[in-house]
Amino acid sequence: MKKKISLIIALALMLSAFCVTGASAAESTELSVRVNGYIVEFPDAQPFVDSNNRTMIPVRFAAEQLGADVSWNNEAKTATIEKDGISVAISIGDADLKVTQNGETTTVTMDTAAIIRESRTYVPIRFVAEALGAYVDYSDVYRVVGIYSDVMTTEQIATLRAYDYTQSKAAVSYETAKGKKTAEEMEYFYGADRESFNGEFGYANAREHLYSFSTRAAKYPFASLDIVLNDSTTDEFFDLLVREAKAEVVYVSDNISFEFIADSSCIYQEDNYSGITTTVRGIVAMTCYITPTELTGEEMATANKCGFTQILKGETVYIAVDIHMNAQADYYVNIKTIVPLGSQYK
Repeated sequence: MKKKISLIIALALMLSAFCVTGASAAESTELSVRVNGYIVEFPDAQPFVDSNNRTMIPVRFAAEQLGADVSWNNEAKTATIEKDGISVAISIGDADLKVTQNGETTTVTMDTAAIIRESRTYVPIRFVAEALGAYVDYSDVYRVVGIYSDVMTTEQIATLRAYDYTQSKAAVSYETAKGKKTAEEMEYFYGADRESFNGEFGYANAREHLYSFSTRAAKYPFASLDIVLNDSTTDEFFDLLVREAKAEVVYVSDNISFEFIADSSCIYQEDNYSGITTTVRGIVAMTCYITPTELTGEEMATANKCGFTQILKGETVYIAVDIHMNAQADYYVNIKTIVPLGSQYK
């Protein structure tokens, strides 16, 4: 019994480096919007869910954080959102939005309509964001709408999220621990929301668990980025964590090159006791410029580490991977393990 108590205390002390919030996700009642990894700050009017169960948000703040331009025609009572050559026009009280791209306009019929509330134009964000080519999800546990239009396409995000979760060798899975730990221990080490990581909103819940599980009130040196964060926000921390993973995978020589295609849309918390690792899911692209047998040992080792089983001269091939990142306070943030998720493809 003493050994067991000592172990729990030791792990609790290690967890304290993360400044665990201890607040249950279920306690959250406010609705938040995250755009490309960062929570949108609404200075006055706040998002809400309308009677049609659609998330309505003040359009300007979220759209501008997405990199879009917003204009308002007061006479027509129409808001126009433009990004990357796509224009979306939505009129107050109208269930149709007009999407114009490459000179062609199509109509998308929604099951709700834009409104004016508290002197702000509210729009159903999923329809608008998807019309602009963004990926949209929702964490029902944390009540966070996620909008992603950064590096990966909506098709790439959907494909990556279809793979099972993975974990590093040192991790103890949630399912394994359930048979050995008390309910109190399970909630402490894994969080009260771990069961929500599966199902319709599973990946969004697994991602939002990262942002709410702990603050980052500590020192975090990023190995390849040569950046040290002190008492950062979780949004900034995980943004840099993805950038660190990309920086470490990138390899360019006259013979071969590697690139990691990833953003914060596909990060999640893997199973472990202390939460000291985070998984960045993405796609490694490899291009070989010479006969593979002429590659150096280091170049071959890099290809093998990423899971490539065949190297073709003059071809770019891809493989989906999970990269487990060390994310412990006061230690270097860097790659721990790389786990291929499937076979390579062209």
